[in-house]
Amino acid sequence: MKTKSLYNILTYIILLLSIVACNPTRSLKKNEYLLKKNTVKIESYKLKIDKDKITGLIQQKPNKKLFGLVRFKLWFYNIANKGKETKFKKWIKKSLGERPVIYSQNMAKSSLIKIRAYMNNIGYFNSKANKSEKIHKKQVSLIYEIKPAIPYKIKNIKYNIKNNAIKNIVLSNKSTSLIKQGNIYNAYDLEDERDRITKYLQNNGYYFFNSEYIFYEVDSAFNNHSLNITIGIKNIKVVSKTEIGEFTEENHYPFYINRIYINPDYSPLASDTIKYDTLIEAVYQISRDNPEIKYYFLNNNKLKIKPKTISQSIIINPGQHFILKDVQQTYKRLYELRMFKYANIQFTRDIADTNISIHSKHLLDCNINLSRSKVQSYTIEAEGTNSGGDLGIGGNLIYQNKNIFRGAEILSIKFKGAMEAQKTSYTQEENTSKEFLFFNTFETGVEINLSIPKFLVPVKQERFPKYFKPKTNITTGLNYQNQQNYRRYITNISFGYNWSESNYKTHILFPADINLVRIFPTPEFDSIINNETNQSLKNQYTNHLITGINYSFIYNNQEINKLKNFVYFRGNIETAGNLLNGIDNLIKAPKDDDGYYTLFNIRYSQYVRTDIDFRYYYILNENNRLVFRTVFGIGIPYGNSEDLPFEKGFYAGGANGMRGWRINSLGPGAYQNTNITYDKMGDLKLEGNFEYRFPLYKFFKGALFVDVGNIWLLKENSSYPDGKFFFNNFLSELGVDAGIGLRFDFKFFIFRIDGALPFRDPAEPKHKRWVINKAAFYKIFWNFGIGYPF
Repeated sequence: MKTKSLYNILTYIILLLSIVACNPTRSLKKNEYLLKKNTVKIESYKLKIDKDKITGLIQQKPNKKLFGLVRFKLWFYNIANKGKETKFKKWIKKSLGERPVIYSQNMAKSSLIKIRAYMNNIGYFNSKANKSEKIHKKQVSLIYEIKPAIPYKIKNIKYNIKNNAIKNIVLSNKSTSLIKQGNIYNAYDLEDERDRITKYLQNNGYYFFNSEYIFYEVDSAFNNHSLNITIGIKNIKVVSKTEIGEFTEENHYPFYINRIYINPDYSPLASDTIKYDTLIEAVYQISRDNPEIKYYFLNNNKLKIKPKTISQSIIINPGQHFILKDVQQTYKRLYELRMFKYANIQFTRDIADTNISIHSKHLLDCNINLSRSKVQSYTIEAEGTNSGGDLGIGGNLIYQNKNIFRGAEILSIKFKGAMEAQKTSYTQEENTSKEFLFFNTFETGVEINLSIPKFLVPVKQERFPKYFKPKTNITTGLNYQNQQNYRRYITNISFGYNWSESNYKTHILFPADINLVRIFPTPEFDSIINNETNQSLKNQYTNHLITGINYSFIYNNQEINKLKNFVYFRGNIETAGNLLNGIDNLIKAPKDDDGYYTLFNIRYSQYVRTDIDFRYYYILNENNRLVFRTVFGIGIPYGNSEDLPFEKGFYAGGANGMRGWRINSLGPGAYQNTNITYDKMGDLKLEGNFEYRFPLYKFFKGALFVDVGNIWLLKENSSYPDGKFFFNNFLSELGVDAGIGLRFDFKFFIFRIDGALPFRDPAEPKHKRWVINKAAFYKIFWNFGIGYPF
């Protein structure tokens, strides 16, 4: 009945939309036609011609459709265009409406001219491009038909470079050229190659070189559709010193960095007549055997930040030739300190200085001007929470100091509080005294984080390569939770490092990560827990201590603002309790009544855990992409533990994983009790996700997705029959769901709604797990999230 009613409602909605948008041509005059559709047809599908780029050359685009179905903006315009003009109607037409796109033959002809020029530019000279029109009910559908000519291919590539030094550099990098012998001629590749050569030369010292010095000669005097290309680089033209009105040529020269001047307290409004004192910071990078590097700090007051903090962020080195990439990396590193709101790097030619004697004629002084941002800030945040369907509200008060010890160290102190209306597996008869409004769970806490832009080790920072971008993170926090059945205190202390091996590779190491959980249950709840036979559930409400070491490796080759496929990989491994267990075994420490070692009368956990997250992003075009993700994780308790701590277990279900199930409700394995309300935990997780993302309308984005996965136990558990992993059974125990998503992408903020239906449910009997035939609208599980799921 529910399905039938919903079907009727959807039918009425579609019918209403059809009526609303039934006559989009109502505002057109007698000889006007509405442009309905543009279609591009290319005669040979085998040719690699980008149809989207040709479509982009068409000057007239039809009115936009909402969700690809209805021209709502045109409908708003037509409604507001009827009758007497009012301010409200003007606002509707301007803000909500869109003028009808009236077909213009002149613009269509202009589009054909552009298409033919584009075909010439990509090597298909003298291709034919024509259009045809289909008119129906004052609407025009345009078809652009392209018949590509035989393409011209590059037969030979020659170089005409007078400057031998530049010629050697260009030829040494010829393998990365975008122009290849045998390729189809492409004028856009020539422009890209010009930019590539320019950047390469600028990265080899040629500071004043620009793309205007590069020219091409194309010889197509062949009947076999081939051509020769000559790449030329001109010398510099300068006014002759001997002949008035004449010019002579000079070679391009590489420039070398002389001195680096840094003004860490620069003000653009300050007078140019201010006199600065100069502080020289001398550094031996990596080893004292390397040449001394000097940085000249300009100041008229005491420096607010330690010179070495800034010098370790400057990739530009005196004595080396100018490198454009080093300048870009220096900008990036300086802004990453979060101390400066403005950074400017300029180079001035210095002929007089002869500190670098062999290059004295071609020196550059580097001037780095830095304007500091505010050091201290206070922030108040309010937030709504949704923990597995339990709604709540929260707030944070955050204090931040970006230069607490004058080394760009960032100190953050966060005070937080929250209230939540939480469902619980166990209830008490008298709990109203613990409720405020309809909230029954209260949380408060403080978190302190100190981020230091260097390795906090007894070794000088200059002994490490600058590209490491090292950071030391020290975090501590105390969290207090007051629920109906218990009070819980969570204390954590962590100390670790993160650094970059390259632009794509990041390492994170925490040699100390300590978490202490203490629970004070009510007498009634304590009695229930003591009688609980499910050890995994019992562990969630038991005091425990985790003293861990963890390491993460991240590989991400995404390049921002570039349309190229990329890979994201994160691998984590952690172990806990080994050091304490080794000490206890060595000193033969006493065990508790249950036969386990303790620290401060609290049993500590001992386990090893690893997980990987692999993602592949396949970019179809600027707005469409396919995303694949695979997740695998396994945790093995041993020694002082029989089970993983509940916060270190694996879970399935929720907005970022198996979206057809409630959060943490899937599994383990083929376990069939779906009525329990507590989180189901596993020792092993396997999950795969596929998502197709596409645009709908402006900031509305859509998605189609499929999720496959489950969690399992590594040993038998009477509380979870059929929950253990067996290699010959796990494929049949994989859950499968599919669904659609709507994303509100505001660039700085993404709100997401995903609706999913289970297609295969491992909790069903083995031969009845495919449940597609039971699909119904009311069975869709709706997930709400912030940001993309992966």
